[in-house]
Amino acid sequence: MKIKTIEINNYKAFYGEQKINVGGKNLFIYGENGSGKSSLYYALKDFFQSSMEDINLNELENIFIEEDKKGNSYIKVTFNPNSENIHKNQKFKLTAATKDTDSNTATSIRDANKLKSFLTYKHLLEIHHIQKGSQTLKIRETELAK
Repeated sequence: MKIKTIEINNYKAFYGEQKINVGGKNLFIYGENGSGKSSLYYALKDFFQSSMEDINLNELENIFIEEDKKGNSYIKVTFNPNSENIHKNQKFKLTAATKDTDSNTATSIRDANKLKSFLTYKHLLEIHHIQKGSQTLKIRETELAK
C-alpha cells in the first residue's frame, strides 16, 4: 500500500481542510518554522497510532478555529493499491467521534503502525548521544586501565 493523498482538517497548525497529494515514490516536506511540517508528521503518526489506541482529536484541534467548527477535525489517508494489493483507492478516516483505522477486516493500518518507523530529530539525537556516550565510556575505560 502506498499513500496517495493525505487530508487534514483543523488539526494542530492546519486551519481548514488541507489536501496533500503524494504523487511519487517519496515526499519531501520543507518550509519555514511554524508552517506545519511537524503537524503533518504528527497527523500521520496519530493516524497510524489510532489503529492501536484512542486518540482524542478534540485536544489536538487548531486553537484558532471558530467555536461552531470545533469537534470537526479529521485526518483522512487514501491508499492505492488497497490492502488487497488491487489498484483501487482505499480511504481510512480518523475523526474525534469515529475511526476506521482499527478495522478487523483491513489490518494494514495496524500492521504499518507496528513497524514503528516514525522517528523525530529528538529520537535521532538520543541514538547519537547513546552511541557517542558509549564511545566516550570505552575511551575512559582504556585510559583508566593504563
